[in-house]
This record gives sequence, C-alpha cells and structure tokens, in this order.
Amino acid sequence: MIRLTLNWRSIATRCAVVPALLLVGCQLAAPIPASIPNDAPKLAVGDHWQYRITDNLRRGAVTILDSEVVSVVNGIASLRLVYDGPYGRSEDSEQVNADGWLVMGALKPYSPRQFPTPIQLYDFPLQQGKTWRQVVDTISPETGLAAQILSYGIVQGLRPATVPAGSFDAIYIYRIIQLDDAQFFRTRTERRDSVWFDAKAKGPVLELRDASFIELSGTDSDAIRVENTTRELLSFRPGSPR
Repeated sequence: MIRLTLNWRSIATRCAVVPALLLVGCQLAAPIPASIPNDAPKLAVGDHWQYRITDNLRRGAVTILDSEVVSVVNGIASLRLVYDGPYGRSEDSEQVNADGWLVMGALKPYSPRQFPTPIQLYDFPLQQGKTWRQVVDTISPETGLAAQILSYGIVQGLRPATVPAGSFDAIYIYRIIQLDDAQFFRTRTERRDSVWFDAKAKGPVLELRDASFIELSGTDSDAIRVENTTRELLSFRPGSPR
C-alpha cells in the first residue's frame, strides 16, 4: 500500500500537489505497459454491475452491490445502488456526468450528497502519465463552514487484474481524495484509491480504498482508519443505448 504523507495544517497550499503526485509516480517504480487512450464510457440505461465489497476493517464482512443505470438525461446518468450485506439490504442513488465525474453520491460510506461542482474521479481520455488535480469549494456538512474537497490522480498504465468477472488488462489509476470534513479536533479524511479501470466493463473491475484521518488532540498522532475495502467485479451486463 502506497502511503502519502501530507501536511494537514497547510493542505490548502495548492503548490504541494505536484510534488505529491511525483512522489506517487516514483514509488510505483516497476515498469508498466503503456495503454492506448481510453475515452469516457457512454453509459446506457440498463448497464448493470455487480460487485463484491470486502470490508477489511470488519473481519472481511462481505456486501454485494448491484449498480444499474436507470436513466440518462442531458448527459447525466442516474444509478440505483442496492447493497445486500451483513446488516441487511439498503438502497441508494448516484449520478455521474458524461466525463465520469461524480455529480451526486458518496465519497465516504453512508454519506450521499449533491456536490456544488462534480467531483473529478477520472480525467478522460485515460492515458499513461496523465495527472489531474481538482479543488472544489464546498460547505462542510459537519461544520457548516466553507471548506474544500481535493482530488488528485495519476494514470500509471496497464496492470493485470483477476476478479470473479474474469481477467483484465486494466488501466491502473492511483487517486487521492481529501474530504471537507475536518473539525477542530481532527484533520480531514484522506481516501487513497487504487483503481483498475476497464473500458469494456465501463468502470472499475477492481478498486482498493483506504481512508483515514488524524486526531489533533493528545499525543497519539496515528491515523484512524475509517475505510479499508476491496471492490471486485462479479459481473457486468451492458444496457441498450436509446
């Protein structure tokens, strides 16, 4: 697992982003085969993905996620998300624009919301060496104060991934998302994602998420992990463009 150390109190210093991304690139030193540029997938009504989500913080508890596109209006795809796990069954929704950016949804468990600016989860066309950086001004749901969500990413190239849905030569992306949930006693949540994206599956076939924050009071400065999950594609069924 790649660990990126950031200065939490000066995170608004935007010039720190480029060195951080360069550090990520240096740590992934093994040669990676180049990939051809991949455009944003054209989502269609009926596109259906099923994922197995393993919660590594809760003794490997497994949740099955069924995600389906239920409408596409003016380039915005609305998805119905159905979770079936150890605590029962629940349903949620998500919206993604034509660029693959998150318009409405959750960046941490159980916290779906409408974003003032869509969150840049990808920068299509995906091509080896491409990086992106986004700063979104928000109002923090926790404090009601002005805050920011920050998204950084780097496309590393092709990496194999074997999941229940099959074996893929997927595009590997390393992504960092910093949320707008900092409070006086703690830093913002930082989520580090390793993503294996496949164009034919119109999305990730494998995704590793690790999220944590640091308490600012006391002598214990260890990161407090709030998410460590593995998402594996079980199946994908394409819908019918209209």
